Amino acid sequence: MNRLKIFILSGPGGGGKTTLINRLFRKGVIKDNFIKGTSFTTREKRPAEEEGRDYFFVNKEEFLRLKKRNFFLECEKILDDYYGSPKFFYNLAKKEKKNLILCIDVKGGMYLKKNFKSGKIATIFIAAPEKELYCRLEKRAEEKEVIKNKMELAKKELLAAKHYDHLIVNQDIKLSLKTLQAVLLDYL
Repeated sequence: MNRLKIFILSGPGGGGKTTLINRLFRKGVIKDNFIKGTSFTTREKRPAEEEGRDYFFVNKEEFLRLKKRNFFLECEKILDDYYGSPKFFYNLAKKEKKNLILCIDVKGGMYLKKNFKSGKIATIFIAAPEKELYCRLEKRAEEKEVIKNKMELAKKELLAAKHYDHLIVNQDIKLSLKTLQAVLLDYL
């Protein structure tokens, strides 16, 4: 690999981005060539999530302090919470001569695509059918109002899919995982 490439995975909440990424990094060929960036967030931690694996959970004051210190490659406020990708993982990927995978929201993905040199960013949109998104959000025990807000946001985010380099509709996790791995390895 001659040049570091950043792979952006975006899509609506409930699309399966985190599940795909976590399963993908169980494979040796992926671990040998890629680093997974872990985002910071101000949202509440879900029961199955692990600090540092899924997100770094901080309060709003700490997040805004880090933002002010130019700690993030990108950061956005989504609904009522902040999310940001720390520069640390980008620097680590450069040092280890690996590619970087970031699982971030659509606004952050489009920001990075616009602001990084052409050819350095590859974008992958992970979608799921609307009914499936709703069921996945319900399984998270989200409140009805939160689900409603996330479904409205999902409709807006789906409009951005046309600006991404690749689209994966995640109905079957095994097929989606194979497709995602093929897309990533195609760039090596």
